Amino acid sequence: MCHIFKEELIKVLRFINFNMMIKYYSTTIFLTVFLAFSIFSCTNSGKEKTYFVDLETSEGFIKLKLYNNTPLHRDNFIKLVKDKYYDGIKFHRVIQDFMIQAGDYKTHPYLANDTTGNYDYTIPAEIIDTNFHKRGALAAARTGDRFNPERRSSGTQFYIVKGRKFEDQITETGDTLTAEMLISQVESRINSSLKQNIFYNHLLDERQKSKQSGDRRTESELQEAATLLTYNDLESFKPISIPENHKEIYKTQGGTPHLDMQYTVFGEVVEGIDVVDKISSVQTDKNDKPINDVIIIKARIVRK
Repeated sequence: MCHIFKEELIKVLRFINFNMMIKYYSTTIFLTVFLAFSIFSCTNSGKEKTYFVDLETSEGFIKLKLYNNTPLHRDNFIKLVKDKYYDGIKFHRVIQDFMIQAGDYKTHPYLANDTTGNYDYTIPAEIIDTNFHKRGALAAARTGDRFNPERRSSGTQFYIVKGRKFEDQITETGDTLTAEMLISQVESRINSSLKQNIFYNHLLDERQKSKQSGDRRTESELQEAATLLTYNDLESFKPISIPENHKEIYKTQGGTPHLDMQYTVFGEVVEGIDVVDKISSVQTDKNDKPINDVIIIKARIVRK
């Protein structure tokens, strides 16, 4: 009887141990999978989502990638797209081998007569040296330095770069201008603009100071003060140079390097550059407005 009981007890203990083992390994596997999933989720949650926008135009589709290193412009553009602001808007300024521009509310079928001022806002500049005006670059339009020395961007208007390749050229006199020489000329142009911008910023500051203090200085006196301050700053001015990898892209793909470090580039074309080429080639009037309307039928946030 005891022998039988002993055998039965061993069977029960073996059954219990087996089930405990199954339960242990099941729990271990579950915890391993859960931990791996948690790590994967945490790793991916640290990555910023990349946004893409499809522009369906009257000339074809253009897909844009928005940069995460210009969050103010990225988020503003996303909001406008989600609000369907660009649906029906025209490309109002087109210059062959330069760029195509759109976003002016005055070209919108329902906003042309808007007087609220809701679409006249600006965004602080996000000018970053790694974002440059290569062919297909998406950038924000703005008013010139004289009235906008802070280089704030238009809230609604953007342009896409068509540009040209920088290749060796033969002058009328038979001299050769290498691509490197042409790019060097562009660098001089950029630095000249940056120096001039120092003056415009000082002039803006002097105007604001004069207004706040009520000192009634004349415009000539304000400019003189700004000039003296500019001379002081120019002593420590460091000219910029176009990075070698950017130069190579300007030589092989093209772009508009003279706009670098002066306008905010916040994205690029990833599909449909041929459509950009097509639009840039349309016939325009003396004001660079297309003779036949080129329209953004709709703009939508999409997956890659």
